[in-house]
This record gives sequence, structure tokens and C-alpha cells, in this order.
Amino acid sequence: MPRRQFVADLQKAQQDTLPLGICELQQGEDDGQFEFEFIGTPTSGIIEPVKITAIIPDVSDYPTRHEYMVYCSDDAPRTIGAALEDVRGTNRKTVFELLDIVSATLTRSTPDRDGDTQMPDSQLETEDEESDQDVYDDDHEAFEINANQPTLYAAAASRLPKAAGRAFRSRVRTDVLAAKTAGFRVGHLGHLMDGLNAFVTVSVRMSKLGISEEAMQAWQVDPKEYLILIIQYPNGYKTNEELQACDSMRLTPNLAMRLCASKKYKPTLQDAIKAFTVVKKDFKEDFITSDLPGAQEAGTEKSAMRETFISKPLNGFFQESLVPMLRVRSSGGLDWGGAEAWYTEMASKGANDTGIIPDRFYKPEAKNDTLSDIVTADHYAERSTAARSFPLLAMQFALRHFVRCTEFCLVCHRKLNVELEAIKPYVCDQSLCLYQYMTLGFGPSIEHEVLTQPQVVDLLISFCYNSASARKLRDFPDGLALVVPSVDMSQYHAPDPALGYRGHAVPQIKSAKGSHEPQDLPTHEIGFDRERLETIFFNKPEQCPVRRGSWIVLTTQGFDSSEMHCRVVDVTYYPTINIDEPVVLSSTGVPNTSNVGMGSASAKTRTITPATTPRWTPASFTVYAQDFEQLDKAAKCISICKLLDTLPPVKALQDYLATKQPADLKYWVERISPAALSLLRWIVASNRACIMQVDGDSGGGVRGQERLYGMKDFVQFRFAMGAPDKEQRFITEVRKTTQRLELEYPTIFAFHGSPLRNWHMIIREGLHFKQIDHGRAYGDGVYHAKEASTSGGYSGVNAGLGYGAKGTARTAWANSQLRINSAIALNEIVNAPAEFQSHHPYYVVQHLDWIQTRYLFVQCQPAEGTVRSIEEKKPTNAHPQDPQRTPTGVSNPIVIPASAITSRRAASDGRASTSQSPAKRIKGLGGFDDPIPIENDSTSDVTDAEDLDILFEEDDPELEPVTTDPPSQTLTKRPKGAATDFVPGTLDFTTLPIMPEPAYANSASTRRLMKELAALQKLQNATALSDLGWHLDAEQISNPYQWILELHSFHVIDPLLPLVADMRRQNLHSLVLEIRFNRDFPFTPPYVRVIRPRFLSFAQGAGGHIVQGGAMCMELLTNTGWSSVSSMESVLMQIRLAIASQPPARLDTTGARGDYGTGEAAEGYLRACRTHGWAVPPGFREMAFGMPRAGRT
Repeated sequence: MPRRQFVADLQKAQQDTLPLGICELQQGEDDGQFEFEFIGTPTSGIIEPVKITAIIPDVSDYPTRHEYMVYCSDDAPRTIGAALEDVRGTNRKTVFELLDIVSATLTRSTPDRDGDTQMPDSQLETEDEESDQDVYDDDHEAFEINANQPTLYAAAASRLPKAAGRAFRSRVRTDVLAAKTAGFRVGHLGHLMDGLNAFVTVSVRMSKLGISEEAMQAWQVDPKEYLILIIQYPNGYKTNEELQACDSMRLTPNLAMRLCASKKYKPTLQDAIKAFTVVKKDFKEDFITSDLPGAQEAGTEKSAMRETFISKPLNGFFQESLVPMLRVRSSGGLDWGGAEAWYTEMASKGANDTGIIPDRFYKPEAKNDTLSDIVTADHYAERSTAARSFPLLAMQFALRHFVRCTEFCLVCHRKLNVELEAIKPYVCDQSLCLYQYMTLGFGPSIEHEVLTQPQVVDLLISFCYNSASARKLRDFPDGLALVVPSVDMSQYHAPDPALGYRGHAVPQIKSAKGSHEPQDLPTHEIGFDRERLETIFFNKPEQCPVRRGSWIVLTTQGFDSSEMHCRVVDVTYYPTINIDEPVVLSSTGVPNTSNVGMGSASAKTRTITPATTPRWTPASFTVYAQDFEQLDKAAKCISICKLLDTLPPVKALQDYLATKQPADLKYWVERISPAALSLLRWIVASNRACIMQVDGDSGGGVRGQERLYGMKDFVQFRFAMGAPDKEQRFITEVRKTTQRLELEYPTIFAFHGSPLRNWHMIIREGLHFKQIDHGRAYGDGVYHAKEASTSGGYSGVNAGLGYGAKGTARTAWANSQLRINSAIALNEIVNAPAEFQSHHPYYVVQHLDWIQTRYLFVQCQPAEGTVRSIEEKKPTNAHPQDPQRTPTGVSNPIVIPASAITSRRAASDGRASTSQSPAKRIKGLGGFDDPIPIENDSTSDVTDAEDLDILFEEDDPELEPVTTDPPSQTLTKRPKGAATDFVPGTLDFTTLPIMPEPAYANSASTRRLMKELAALQKLQNATALSDLGWHLDAEQISNPYQWILELHSFHVIDPLLPLVADMRRQNLHSLVLEIRFNRDFPFTPPYVRVIRPRFLSFAQGAGGHIVQGGAMCMELLTNTGWSSVSSMESVLMQIRLAIASQPPARLDTTGARGDYGTGEAAEGYLRACRTHGWAVPPGFREMAFGMPRAGRT
């Protein structure tokens, strides 16, 4: 057995792509011996191939305990011999692994033509240091060999067909076809079939992933876009087994992956190269990113490709973890969940000594039935063979972490063991993960949010401020290394139901206990010149306590007790220091908004001269030096409020970004402190709900089609919370309840109110009833009211709480333009009040899956001119509501636009009528069984011909070219069969109303069709006419994409068939059919229609799978039932049997003897597909109507 294993591994290595510089692998004369040649790289200075021999002294030890002896011929270059002596780590390696080690060792040690030694590994290590150098200098360098290279390498490359030969191409084809069969679009760029540098792309439309519209909005993806995994093979295609055999050092030069989004199923070569072009950002040594546009930067061109919102964290994760996980799955039989958990444990704790995987990792992962099949499919579970497709496995792994991104930490990628459901991904509770998430740019761009949704940013800051001022925050920005001003807890009240806590000094109340007391930071006495923005130390310390860029809190004496937060500009002339224009906070916490400009002359650095002696005002300052994490919870809340008070209004942020390039708030250093900016990023990034502003600001428009009627003077937001599959779970519950109770109106709407201090956590945790705020007189559940005024009353409870003394307390963020007083949500609920915990006077819903948030209404007192006044107008296309349970808004019953609710997809394209009830409307659309439609690719762009070519098996070289000319009748004698009245060659083709010849074609489809024609001709010549039952006149075929076929001799199937009698009465001997093929054949089915005679329709009592209009109504001939491996012989047989099946086809004997038209047949086909729910093939209209396909010109 060991010898057999050795021979098998040697043969496998001979058939596959060999490592760089290795060729001519042959078995040696002795047992356990093999030989190969080393030719170096294109730039190496090797003149002649070097013959190398490897011997296993005892082949019986293979493959577990064997050793290798490796040597070269005596005339080999001295560097080669010396390098072979230094080869290490070869024991117990397979043949291919030994070749890989030898290749890497010799490549490093071989000097090039200029005498420089090749150092590929060191080049990889220093890649980050070359910040301005792209991976590729131009588009061609990635794939072409320089023509000026020595002829030796070119000759060796020409001898590589053994490595990139038929077996290699067959394996590539098998792997690619596996991904295609699994439902993905597959493409390639470069010299894939030649075993050279190439890209393989695997893509799928976003609309096929079953992601709700709310999640797509939150993730900033378009349902028409493609999610693309680009796999680069720099040294030629590597199989799954070859990649698993590589260690981490050798994996990087052979594999790279990027996850992107694009409007086309595969990128251009330029975009693919950009995806792998690394660019350093912000001088962060550990952070590299591609040269593609970011997630928020939608491409302007049709083929434009960009990163997704999760590309940055996933790209590195794929590169480091995918192959090791596949290795674990191959050897241990784990599913994805078990492999991820085991890999994480090994990475953190190290492998155990036994190498045995504990039983707990074999526990099957719970299946989520709400996910689409393409997301849950597992190539390992579906196939038992050892040969598995790496592109397919990689894409399935990518979909797992893309669609289910909210289940994993975005940094360490561990499964989150929390009950919290959110529509946006986030990090686990480890502070290091939060730090990396914020500093490495994995979170959303606050600049993008400020520019596009300023009201949402204002809302998030206000919610956080309210929660912090009431000391109700439970999660804090720990781990961000925030350095904040000192907090004197003696100046603040403890939370009290009737008092606030900001303002003048009050008797000290002991703050909530924490692990640390605030630091006692030194206070420095200085003189301050307000006009010149200069300070001077009267008692000069030995060392300057601040440096350029430090933030201080400055307080003057003799005036009010306002705090001035400012940045140190210059300390060159210490003890005099210069500061920027300060942010002034009054004693009541109200910022002075006069200093929100984007820099002024007064803020510039000024030097002191003897002639200009300033008048100094006594003052003191403390430095931002308090470690935020060392504070207790109460002090953290106060510190958060103080930092937010220093932030400028969102409108000022928007104005700054609109006038600066690059548009990044981190450059507004004179106005925003690093701590305040980090806090702002945390507030925006930690928001895990999808909030979209409906009302525009004073300068913007209104998304009028989604504005709800009945909530006058409230600012409206579209609102969605919960996991990405929450929408589907909700509609599943609606479907079940609707069927069980036979409801006419499946859902109702109601309001939910909560104090402002709670909303910061609600939008992060979702609605639940784990905590009690107002008692539960009517049981446990989420409370809802039928009137907005009732919920508004609960939202305003304790609204006056703030931080400060009595009479000066504030809860609202002073720089807010919304100035929020209360907030209430409008939720959609399953219409089963009798099954609620209580339904009077409130709806108390105990099932969280019965609730889905739809709107958030905010009552404001906006600053003049900051929020646009919206005129109330009833939606023209209203969502039908239960008239007995319609909620009441401010004064009138609310009217909801249909486009904002679950059936909005139907409302937007006219498929649903407003006169129908929701239950009937959903029934007409296919029911609640598939609440999130999984679209097919009927409007997708056309597959490129070169991508189709690699899916077809190669022609045998010894076969003669296929021709459509029929063999001479004198050479072949047709066997005799049953008697038939059909006579071939009697049909007059000039009388047939056929479609124009198709103008499209591609080489792969044409070659397949020619093969099918040849096979049918061969079968037709060798089979009795009556037994075959069809006739194809090849002489009449001028275009392989259009066939005319006759079906006959139905009496052979059943002599009593009514169709036989009908044809005899009308003196007809055959049925004439037209068959059209698409450019994507055989990956799309043919279109088959009857030309003559006419048949009775299904409504007239006939059958035979012929619809009104003459098209064949068979699932086989749609994308739903078609298989690319089907032969036309089997298709023709099934069509003939379908016409004769029960109920059988019957001819129209009413006198309508005309032929079928081309238009009515195509319309009948589309009608049948809609009726049965079958997928229409992409490009059908181009094939049947002659219309240009979408994406084609």
C-alpha cells in the first residue's frame, strides 16, 4: 500500500500544475526514485535546465515516516547544489509538497541575470513599506511574459502542457462547472486553462440571497448588483487539495481573494487588478486596503466595481482562515460552524498534543430555515468524493459570512453568543475588537452619514445624550483609548426622578461606585489673553505640561464659570503657548455656537514681541488626560455629555465636509477633539438599526412616497430593527396566522412609546420586555397603543431629567437642530389581538416575531430654517388597513403608503391592485411562503463567450469536424419499422411563418449545437422512421440556432389516441414545430412552439402541454426544470410523449385552420411560466421576439 500511494502521488503531481520553475517530472529507475528539472524563473540566469533526483530510501515508510535524499548532477551550478544541501523540512512530505519546497528554496537562492538573488519572501514582507507602489504597474504585466526573456523559459513553458494538459483542464472545468451548477455565475480572466496567472470570479445577484429590503438599505447594496468573489491564482490554478497541502508561507504566493460588488457578473481586467492593488492608508502599519471605491461610493459606469460594507474585514479573514478551515473539514468531518470554532480555539490556545478534535465541535449547527438554499448549501455535505471545487467552497464560505454577518464579530469573526438581534453587523464585547473596528475603518463612514442623512446623525447623538444625561447607558466606548477632561463628581447630582444634575455646585452626593475613582489631575494657573488666544505660565513649571495638539479645559476668573475647551497650537515660546479658538460651554451646558466656523484668522498662531505685551486675565486649565476606562459608570455618562457638548451642530459638520478635500472630519483638528470624534464614530457605528430619514432638511427634498399621513409636526424616519431575517420570520408568522384565522387583513398597526433615555439602547437591542419601566398591569410583553397621544405621553415621562442643578438641568443635546421632545414608533403587528397577552386598553404582544417596526416619529422644536416644514398629504396608493383597528395619529387616522410596507415591491411595479385586500394581494403574488422574492437572472447581463467555452469538454483531436450535411442515402439503409403515412421531404418550408434567423451566436454554443445536429442525424439515419417519431431535415437548416422539426407517427404510441384520428380526418401527416436556441445554450433551454396545425386550448378541454398560442408548456423547457446535460434527443422524445399524454392534444376542427403566429406563442409561454411559477430563461425576449437583451446594445 505505501508504494501504491507513492506511485499515485507521483502520477497526480505529473498531471497537475507543477510548482514554479519545475518541469519534466518523471519516475526514476529505482523504486521510490523520481527525477525532475529546475529551470528557474523568467528572470533567473539559468542557461540550461538542472536535473534533480529525489530518492526515498525505504518506500514502505511512505507517506508517514519516510525521508528524502535530494541531489543534482555534478555539472549543475554551485548555487543549486549548495541550496539543495540546505533544504529542510522534507521528511513526511508528499511528492508535490517536496517539489514545492525545492522550488521555493531554489528560487530564493538563484541569482538573476544581473547577479541579484531572488528573495520572494522578503519582497512579500516589505510590501507594506512600498506605500506608493501598486502590485501591478499596468494591465498587461499581470498576465504576460516579457518577450525579451531567455528562450529557455519560453521553451520550458511550451513543454508544460503535461502540467497544464488535458487532465489539468478537465479538473479546472469540473471545478468551475460545480460552481455553475450550484447557481453561481462563473467567469475568468487571464490564462486560466494554460496554468498561468489568472483570476476566477464567482458571483451571484444580491436579489437571489433572500436579503430583506431593509437589510439591503442598511448594508448599502442594490438588489440588481452582483456579489463577486475574485480568486487570484498568481502561479496558475490550484485545486482544493493542492491548496490544503500548502503551509501558510507558500499559500500567499499561490492564492488571494477579494469580495466586491459590481453591476456586472464579472469585473474587467483593470478592476480585478485594482482589487488586488494594495494602498496604505493613514500610516497605519497593519491596515492595507484595495484601490477599489469604498462601499458608499457607487460606481458610475455599468461595469464599475466597489467594495462592500464588509469587504475590508472579510478579505483578510478569507486569506488567513479559509484554507486551514477546509483542511480541518477535510480531515475531521466538521461542518462550517465546528471548523470555525475549532480553528479559533487552535489560533488562540494552540493545538493540543493529541491532535484529536473534541466531540463538542462535531455538534451540528442549527439550521436557519429562513435563509435561502443558495446560502445554506454546503459542497462538503453534498458530495462524498475527495475532489471538491475550491471556487465553490470559497463562495459558499463568503455567502455564510456576508448574509449572516450579524451573527459574527467583524474583527475576530467569532460567533456572537448573545441574544441580541440587529440588522447591522458589529463586534463582540472584547475591547480590542472594538478598538480595531473603529481604528481600522471597518465601521460605517460617519462622513457619508453626515452628508447623506444629517437628521439621522442628529437623532443618534440626541438619543445618546439623553441616555447619558439620565445615566441609563449600559454600553460604553471602552477600548478606544479615549482621553477626556477630568470629572469632578462633587459638582453633579445623582440621578433623581425629579432633579437634573448639571449646573452650579451643589452639596456632594456620592456617585455610583466603580472600580476606580477619577484621577486627580493637576490644575495650572495661567494668564489668558482672549483676543490673541495666548496663555502664559506665571509660575513656570520645569517641563511644559502640554504639547502641540493637546486639548485643555480653560476657566477664567472674575467672569462666569464657563468652560473653554481648546486645542494647543504652539508651545515653541513656552511659557507662552498659543491655542485655537475655544469651544465655550456655559454653566448650563449650552455651547457657544458662535465658534463653529471652519477656521478663522483669529485662530492662527501669533508670536509674542516686546512691543505687544498682552493684558492677561487670571485663569486656570486642566489637560484632557483622564483615562475614560478608569471612570465609573456615572462619571462616564457625565464625560460623554461633556464631550458631546463640544461637538458642533451636524449642519456645521456637513458644511465642513462639503468644502474640504479629502472630506474627513479628522482633519478639523482645531474644532473637534480626538475624544469627541471617536465618541461620534462610536455612536454612529454602534447603531445597529436601519434608520432612513423621510423628511429632508431645509435644503433637501422629501421622500414623499414614503411619508405617512396623520402625524403632522412630527419628523418621520423609516425604521427597521432585528436580524436580517427578522422580516422573513415576521411574514412567516403573518402567513401562518392568516391561514389559521382566515384573516382579510393580515396585520394591524399600533404605536409604541418609551422615554427618550431608552431609545439609545432600543435601536441597538431591538424591542423586548426584559426590563420594567412603567409597571406591567396587563402582563408581560411589548406595549402598544392605538392612539399616538397615549404613546407620546410615555415617551415624555421624565423628559426633564438632565445633568446639573435644580432649574438648570438639561437632557437634550444643545447643538441639536431637531431638539427632540419625544419619540414613538409605529409597528406592524400580526392581526390576532385575541391571542395577545392583552388587547384592551393596550395591545400587549408577547411574541417578538409578531412585531416589526416600520416608522419612527420624533416630536421636535427645531431651530428656525433647519427642518423643512412638510405639508400633510394623503398617499395616492394607500396600504389597506383593518377599519376596526386603524390607529389614530395626531388628529386623524393614519394613512400608510403601500410602498413602505411588506407589499411595497408589488405596489412599485403595479402587480398589486389597491382595491384588493392584503391577503388576496399576497395570494396573487404567490403567497407568504416566499415573502422575500428570490429573483432569477432573467434580466442579468450575458455570459461572456470565453466563460462558456471552458465549461465544454474538449473535442477529441482525432475526430473529424462536425458537418450538418446529411450522409448520402445510398450509403445508409434505414431499418424498417411500423407502417406510417409520413413521407420525409414533402414539407414546403416557404409556407411556414417562422421567426427571423437569430443574429446572435458564440463559439461554445455553436459547437454544442453542431454536435447535437450530428448526433440527431446519425440517430435518424439508423432508426426506423415510425419508431423515431420525428424528422429533422438538416439541408433546410441554415442557422444552427433555429430548427424546423416534424413530429409524426403518433399511432405507434397509441393507435386509439384522439390526436391520431384528428390528423387522419384532416389529412395531416405531421405536426410542424420551430425550435429556437439561446446564445447561452446548453445553460438555458430551447424554446419550442407549434407552427401548424392549430390545437384546442386547455379551456376547451384539450391537453398535450400546448398552450393557447402554440408554445409548449413544459417545466423541462424553462429555467426551473432545464438541465445543461440534457441532450436534444431526450428533449424531442419527451416533447412527443407530452403531446400524447393525458389529457391528449386535440386539433382545432372549428375551421380555424391557420398557422400559429410568433407573437401569440411567446405570450402564451410567458403566461404559462407566470401561472406555474417557472423561471423564464434569461434572454427569452431576445430569442422569441428579437428584442435586445437587457445589458446588450
